[in-house]
Amino acid sequence: MSILQPSASICIPCRGAKFLCGRSYCPVLIKNIKLVKNVEISKRIIEGSSPPSVFVGRINYPRITVGPLVPSFFGDTKYFDYPEAWNNLRIEDILNYRLFLVRCYRFVKVESVEDPYILSLHELALSYIPVDMRVELKKNPSKMPLFDDVMPPLGPSSLLNRYEILSNIKSDKVIEKVYYDKDLRANESVIKLYNENIELSRIVKVFSLGMLGIKKNRKLVPTRWSITAVDDIISKDLIKKIKQFNTIDKPRVFIYNKFMNDFVIILLPYRWFYEWIEAWYPKTTWNLYGEDVEVESDHELGTAKTRYSNLGGCYYAVRLAVSEYLLRERRQAAVLAIREILPGFITSIGVWFVRETLREIFRKNEYKEFEDVKDAINYALNFLVTNREKIINSSYVLKYLLKYSTFVF
Repeated sequence: MSILQPSASICIPCRGAKFLCGRSYCPVLIKNIKLVKNVEISKRIIEGSSPPSVFVGRINYPRITVGPLVPSFFGDTKYFDYPEAWNNLRIEDILNYRLFLVRCYRFVKVESVEDPYILSLHELALSYIPVDMRVELKKNPSKMPLFDDVMPPLGPSSLLNRYEILSNIKSDKVIEKVYYDKDLRANESVIKLYNENIELSRIVKVFSLGMLGIKKNRKLVPTRWSITAVDDIISKDLIKKIKQFNTIDKPRVFIYNKFMNDFVIILLPYRWFYEWIEAWYPKTTWNLYGEDVEVESDHELGTAKTRYSNLGGCYYAVRLAVSEYLLRERRQAAVLAIREILPGFITSIGVWFVRETLREIFRKNEYKEFEDVKDAINYALNFLVTNREKIINSSYVLKYLLKYSTFVF
């Protein structure tokens, strides 16, 4: 494959995952790494409190890296791996949490869920409080952190020699019950845990470690894939329920700005359909080298997607947040969600950011209501910095409304 220069047309569909430029690394994520201070841990023995957390890699699948995440100090480290509580933090604070988590790993096959090493990680993942650990590494951890478009950032890494747990583990009985039910399908397990108010970040851990599902089908799932899978499974289930409700009475528009990101969510009084639009400005993460605003969209009309979204994990994270809100409202709606990423936002911090930001927007439930669809859409598009024609031309939903509605923008 020839080596291509990074550009929005390559980087937005790739997002550091597919290496579409022909390189064996992502130059955008490498630039992210250069922007943060290296965390140097010059020792092979690390003692600290795991949040608790684990990481399952995807490179070289089906033989992948798996292991615990451990900082080099003891204490209440729960928030190091708890995106649900990060809304009021600065990006710098989140990076400080994440980059001190050392990725300790061994190479295992994805079918190795009964391996003693993996079973010991299952025990760790069952805990609902931080777990004190002592890990012995093959060599000093690398200085290289890990940035990804789906996962939160992670700190340096090293091959694991051995580890021991120094504190008592307090298992979550709800997760434990599903874990030992080896006749329950993985999808059903995820939905059951969610309905029992288990946080998404904890469901992802047990899903990733192959702790859910019918016994013969259990496998390790890379953390990156698990995050999207959990968002997808739960939102599909919620949408089935939403479709039984009446539509909202009037259009609603939510507007929010956070970390150089504009969010606009338009709910229209129609049966369920959904579209997610991203407008990446020059000098932003996936349009770092471009000169024009790049607008991308993806959608589903009535039925859920059968292929992976071209907008990656954010598509499913937003769909989950929207469906949670509509279920609470006991209404259904057509959803048009738009995100503008403004110049200066160049750190890839994971899809938790859009999911938890939209959850925050919907918790506040501060929206402007309109008498007709035209006024709602005009109000929303006028708030955006991006040229409205560029948004309309990139949106299947807006073009559909233009074609089949009587109003004109």
